[in-house]
Amino acid sequence: MDLAERYSLIRQRFDRRAIQYQRNPLTHWVGHSEMAALRRMIPPPPRRGELPALDFGCGTGRVTILLLELGYRVTGYDLSPGMLDQARAAIGERLDVIFTSDPQSLGGSWPLIVALGVLDYYPDCSLLFQEWRRLLCPGGTLIVTIPNARSPLARLYAFFSRFTCQAYVNTLAELTSAAQSAGFTLTGTQVAFPRRWWGHTIVTVFQLQTP
Repeated sequence: MDLAERYSLIRQRFDRRAIQYQRNPLTHWVGHSEMAALRRMIPPPPRRGELPALDFGCGTGRVTILLLELGYRVTGYDLSPGMLDQARAAIGERLDVIFTSDPQSLGGSWPLIVALGVLDYYPDCSLLFQEWRRLLCPGGTLIVTIPNARSPLARLYAFFSRFTCQAYVNTLAELTSAAQSAGFTLTGTQVAFPRRWWGHTIVTVFQLQTP
C-alpha cells in the first residue's frame, strides 16, 4: 500500500470515528501524559506570534491548542475533515490558526512540525519521514510519537485497534534508523504513560540536517 492509499484508508476510518473520538477515556488518559511530555520538549518561539508551526495530523486540535499557548502561529493539518470539524469547534475562530485537509496547501520550510499519534497507523514510517523532510526547513525540528514496542500497554492498544484503525508498535532503534535515512538526527526522547521504559508512548525530537 503506497502513501496515497494509506492516507485514503485513514481518512475513511477517522471520519467515521470523529464524533466518538473525544469520548474515548483511553484517549484522555494516554493523551494527558503525552501532552505533558510535548510541553517539556517543544522549543518556545523567540517571540509570540512570530514563528509558524505545523500540527501534522492535528485530529481534534490538542497539540494545536498547546502550540497556540506557547506562542506559535499554527496550521492544523489532518486527513479527516470530520476530525477538523471537531478541532474548529474546540478552538473557534482565531487569526493565529488555520485548519486544512489539503496536503498541497502546506508548502514547505516549516521550522517546527509536531505529529502526535500519526506514525501509529503506518507500518512503514520511512514514507512519512520523506514527506516531513520535504516540508521542514533545513535545521528544522520534528517532534513525533510512536507506540512503544517494549510496552505491554502499547501492544494491547495495537491488538484492539484492529476494530477501529489498525495501529503498529515500533522501537526507538527502528524509528531512528528510518529518520536517519531521511536526513534527520535524534536530539531528544521521553517515554509517556507512564514515564518508564515500558511506557505506552515514545516521544522523540529530530532535527533535519542542513545540506
